[in-house]
Order: sequence, then structure tokens, then C-alpha cells
Amino acid sequence: MSAEPRSDRPEAQPARRTFTGNVLFAAAFLLVFATTMGGAFACVFLMLRLGDSSPLSSLVHEDGRGALVAGGIVLGAIPGLYLPLILIAMVRGTGDSPRMEVGAAGKKVLGLVLFDVYVFVLAVVASLLGWILPAGITNVVAVVVVGFSWIPLALFPWEKVGMGGVVGLRRPGSARPSISLQKD
Repeated sequence: MSAEPRSDRPEAQPARRTFTGNVLFAAAFLLVFATTMGGAFACVFLMLRLGDSSPLSSLVHEDGRGALVAGGIVLGAIPGLYLPLILIAMVRGTGDSPRMEVGAAGKKVLGLVLFDVYVFVLAVVASLLGWILPAGITNVVAVVVVGFSWIPLALFPWEKVGMGGVVGLRRPGSARPSISLQKD
């Protein structure tokens, strides 16, 4: 506790927001929301079509279609969330965080593609459970397997294996990557 009276302390000024800043934030939010939801719905449609009329249709039992829906949601929503954020980071930069370079953005997009392959394989494998389990149990297993199995990937310390820029997550307390703004 401080011995100073409250009236003697300087008051913090609230951050001033401009109308233009608010409009840009709302537009970016709507873009990210639209791509996330649109990606999820589009991938659910594509996954169900894949289970109905493709070479994989003989593998997917009718009781395993819920696993394809769960996989489609994750398969479309996560890239639909990150792709516009990557594009915004390539365009927008501040003094604290400069614009993302093309190479770093390419690594992040490659990471998203690998993530999509991983989720696709999980969804197809979970849909195979429809051959031995009823639809309700298959759906619960698919939500757990597809919906939560990628969390260890997000928590893996990618910085230790030299891929910290691919995932883009930073744990509290970890060092922020140093970026030199000077040309060598």
C-alpha cells in the first residue's frame, strides 16, 4: 500500500480510439469471422461429399458420417481463422511488430497445410469406427479425437526444434524472438 493520498497520484489516461481504427477493427473482425465460419461450412460440405461419392465412400460407413462433420469443422475453421490473420500481418506492421515477411508467412501456411492433412487423416480414421460402433458413440469419439487431439500439437515447444515461426504461438514467459530492423 502506498502512503500517498489518492489525489496526488497521476491518473492514467484512457486509450483514445479513433473512428477509423474502430471501423478497421470491425472490418477485420468481420473478415476473420466470415472466413472462419465459411471455411467450416465449406469443409463440412466437402467432407460429406467425400464420404458419399468418392473413392473413400466405400470406407465410410453411414454411422461414421458424424466424424467427417467434426473433421470438416476443424479442417475449415482453423485455416479460415489463421489465413486472414497471416495476410493482415503481412500488410500491417507497427513499431513493436514489423510486417511479416513472405518466407515466414509461407512457413505458417505450410504448417496449416500439414495441420489440415493431420486433421483429415484423423477424421477418416474416426469415421471408420462407424463400422463397429453406433452413430452416437462414433460421434462422441470423433469429437474427442478430432476436436481435442491437435491440442498437444499446439502445446509442443516448436521453438526447441527450430520451428517457432511456423506455429506462431508464444507461451507466457518465453522470450520474444528478436527482430533486427537494421540492414546489415
